Amino acid sequence: MIEEHGESTIIFRNSVIHITLKGAFNELGAKNFSKKSKEIISTFSHKRFMVLVNLLDLEGATPEAFNESNEFNKWLNKYKMIAKAIVITSQVIKSIDQHWVPAQAVQNIEYFEHESDAMNWLDTFCC
Repeated sequence: MIEEHGESTIIFRNSVIHITLKGAFNELGAKNFSKKSKEIISTFSHKRFMVLVNLLDLEGATPEAFNESNEFNKWLNKYKMIAKAIVITSQVIKSIDQHWVPAQAVQNIEYFEHESDAMNWLDTFCC
């Protein structure tokens, strides 16, 4: 039996979905993250929102996990996401993510090394 790898935390606060991904994700871990995220976003009734993704402790992911991430982002593109701030310091993971998740290309995304800078950027879209 395949075990789920990767840890995700999802919190919705003040029109921002805060996502933290830790460890190394396999397909099962990515599917679980997608399911939890979709359950939260589906409750918004198509209201506008922003996303903050903290990838500082992400160690990597399998190709299948990146494929699942791309499918999730295709689904996400149907909702009213205003902006997505991604906090990451690994240029390798950033490059792999950009290559394997082409559905993000149409999103308003900025990359940051510090969460405070990411939140400051997201705050420019608020109210």
